[in-house]
Amino acid sequence: MPRLLARNPPDLAKHAGVSKFVMLSTIDANNPNPDSGLAHYLQAKHDADEHLMRSGLDYAILRPVRLTDGDGSGDMLFGEEVDPEGIAARGDVAATLADAVSNPSWTDKAARMQSL
Repeated sequence: MPRLLARNPPDLAKHAGVSKFVMLSTIDANNPNPDSGLAHYLQAKHDADEHLMRSGLDYAILRPVRLTDGDGSGDMLFGEEVDPEGIAARGDVAATLADAVSNPSWTDKAARMQSL
């Protein structure tokens, strides 16, 4: 059931005429470990990410590492260099998601993220 629910928002957005969808995902969604205690959650996130990428919508997918409650400093790292054991301040994540809405460099991009 969670997999179906995760797919609904992009489909509804497309139906409503939205041109870009920004999704908060997680670091391991692109390669979910079936032996993880979060295997079902990670697989659902993976499936939702894949569904969005095939939806025809412009998209941005942010895959932060472990979240903290901090505001963040605005100093962040993106891409494969991200330390999977690092942290991502919720403030930095929120700022990145807000930027991804209108910044064309985020169009059709999925990226790992951590706060520095």
